[in-house]
Amino acid sequence: MADLAKATRELFDRSLVDEVYMATPVVEELQKRRQITHSGGKYVERLVTTGGMEDLMQMYTANQGLTDEKVNMLDKPRFTWRYGQLPLRYDVDEYTQNIHGGKEIQLLNLAKFLVERGQDATRIWLSQQIFNSGSETPVADAGTDFQSLVSALDADHTYGTITSTLSTSANDFWQPANPAGLTTAISASTQDTAVNLTISNLRKWISESDIQHYMKTPTDLYITMCPTLFNKLRAEMESKMVYQPSGDTQKQGFNKMILDGHQIVSVPYLQTSSIMKTWVFILNMRWFELRLHTLRNFKMTPFVWQGDRANGHDYWLARIMLQGNFVCWKPNSSMWLAEVV
Repeated sequence: MADLAKATRELFDRSLVDEVYMATPVVEELQKRRQITHSGGKYVERLVTTGGMEDLMQMYTANQGLTDEKVNMLDKPRFTWRYGQLPLRYDVDEYTQNIHGGKEIQLLNLAKFLVERGQDATRIWLSQQIFNSGSETPVADAGTDFQSLVSALDADHTYGTITSTLSTSANDFWQPANPAGLTTAISASTQDTAVNLTISNLRKWISESDIQHYMKTPTDLYITMCPTLFNKLRAEMESKMVYQPSGDTQKQGFNKMILDGHQIVSVPYLQTSSIMKTWVFILNMRWFELRLHTLRNFKMTPFVWQGDRANGHDYWLARIMLQGNFVCWKPNSSMWLAEVV
């Protein structure tokens, strides 16, 4: 039996099973809306309208002097480019024993594998950056990480070089939508008051805040939460459903929810920490952009041998290069709730 075990050739399935794939719903929604834009320039900038002229309208009598006033209605938020790179490396053993080996030798082409995993890693990393890597502290204008949903939708701080302060009404147009004053009010500065996730409260947050004012169509809104909160809301929706049987088969359950025309999405990444499990984002996707520079939009450099320099090493190195930022041009159109249960 020992000889038989040694002599029998192992059957090895060469196909690869992916154990680390992570869904990236917000990135995929931006791709679908074609809001992953490529541009150059020194900064990421755009003019925004901060107010209207309706307050200048004068009603007057025949002998009354006419007013002569003006109002400043434009501002220019500015975001800096953020730089990133992902190194890809294989050593001399991998070069001689695998990459140039025949199919009878290779279980896996490691060079091709590195490139594919590197591209997938940048996508996962980008999703983590959009959700602030699980931190409630916004990425500052002077930071090195991509600015995030938390950066855009945390109240009372500087974002895109514009500082907003609720207590003094400074740049209120640049504040996130705020449910303060509603029955389910939260703190304007930290969004840290516990509130219940219900269909009624979700409608209240949307209809009784600036979200409703800036929404052009119901499909503008993209509501994200962790799977636990998603299942809680799904249970409430299921209790109100009427199922239509088909023959002897009864279909039950659903994986996607639409409430009043607004898409509600489960984001698995938000389930990975106790902090993010209580986050709910109500996003007007019309005003979000993922900016990527044309020269560094996940472009990969060639593999280069590193042994031809002083104290060099016998390995090959390539890099996936990135330059960009994630920006919101109208924070007042969206909302971040940090303590939803």
